Amino acid sequence: METAGQNRRRITGLVLVFGLALLGLSLAVSSPAEIIRGEWQILTSRSILVTDYIALGGLGAAFFNAGLVSLMGLAAAWLVKARFNGYLLAALFTLAGFGFFGNNPFNILPTMLGVYLYETLFSHKPMRDLIAPLLFGTTLGPVVSQTVFGFGSGVGWLALGLALGILAGMLLAALMNHIYSFHMGYNLYNTGTTGGFVATVVYMMMRGFGLEITPVFYWSTEYTGLLTLGLVVFLAAVIALGFAWGGNFSEYRQIIKSWGRLPSDYVAGSSLGTTLVNMGVVGLLALGYVRLVAGDVNGATIAGILTVFGFGALGKHPRNVLPIMIGVYLICLPKIWEPNDPGPLLAALFCTTLAPLAGRFGFLVGILAGAIHLPMAMHVGSLHGFMNLYNNGFAGGLAMLIIVGFIKGLRPHWLEDPLS
Repeated sequence: METAGQNRRRITGLVLVFGLALLGLSLAVSSPAEIIRGEWQILTSRSILVTDYIALGGLGAAFFNAGLVSLMGLAAAWLVKARFNGYLLAALFTLAGFGFFGNNPFNILPTMLGVYLYETLFSHKPMRDLIAPLLFGTTLGPVVSQTVFGFGSGVGWLALGLALGILAGMLLAALMNHIYSFHMGYNLYNTGTTGGFVATVVYMMMRGFGLEITPVFYWSTEYTGLLTLGLVVFLAAVIALGFAWGGNFSEYRQIIKSWGRLPSDYVAGSSLGTTLVNMGVVGLLALGYVRLVAGDVNGATIAGILTVFGFGALGKHPRNVLPIMIGVYLICLPKIWEPNDPGPLLAALFCTTLAPLAGRFGFLVGILAGAIHLPMAMHVGSLHGFMNLYNNGFAGGLAMLIIVGFIKGLRPHWLEDPLS
């Protein structure tokens, strides 16, 4: 039987090695001077959607940035004495993924500080209970970057950007539990939904003062083969490590049977070893989808793959993610979009936020959910000025507000998961 201390040591070791490996890889593919120049471009970019840091700063700088934010997330977990469980694994690897796609050391710290201030001034909860908004709240990092680097320059814009980041973090921490009550855990990216509402309010205020945001598009294509190989090696190694740490098929069958509704913490419900096996498997499924539709593997899609991988510890498994991906693919067949276009490709990865719906109501409902989700995800970004990195979490949350509300009015007991 695993103990909390053993899980803490193992998860710490896994994330530490991952973060240090990214830093080492940065030096293997780029010179220190190239990394410094690229990291400066990353730190001073607007970082709104869609900003692939590989395209913006180069491969080495993107690895370096992702390594830094991974280690910063781990350090924050230790500082607040977080529980080393499925929530933390999901948060840390989502943060690591977005280290390639919108998060950097400059823009994540103000939102983290905002969450801390909220806890200190208002909630009086132990900080360990706010690890989700602390790490997932970095979805609003672009609020800081856009304000500081997108509207002007100087100390005034810097101060305003930092203040808005702190305020956004406070609002996010305050609202998350209320947003959860709307979708009842059927949208795994609860912070993405909350962040979407917060960012929308911020953007509407900006527009009220005459500040408009134009989208950007950085999308690399030249490293797909190399990055695919690296991800396969990493994901296979995690599966092997999971079996080495006691993962077994009996526990895995129980994971597969679950609906996946929040809070489905697989570390607490089964074991860390079996959870790592599931994480590796769903990560390979996500990577496999990208390659099957001839999609690019770059900073943006790595963020999606690592997010699916992380949530393999918190609600996702093959049975409930595949129908959602298939639904996105099928809605592309009428040639509205191509499956390997950037928007549909990212939606197929991130829309697995709706996995609990497929887990509860079955394969066909999951396909329908994916098909409905894609058009929403393609159009809600402009509502929040492209400043909420978890855009699909926002789209999924909006969909679930309607679907869950309808089911609650029809048959409330259908939504109660006996295994959660």
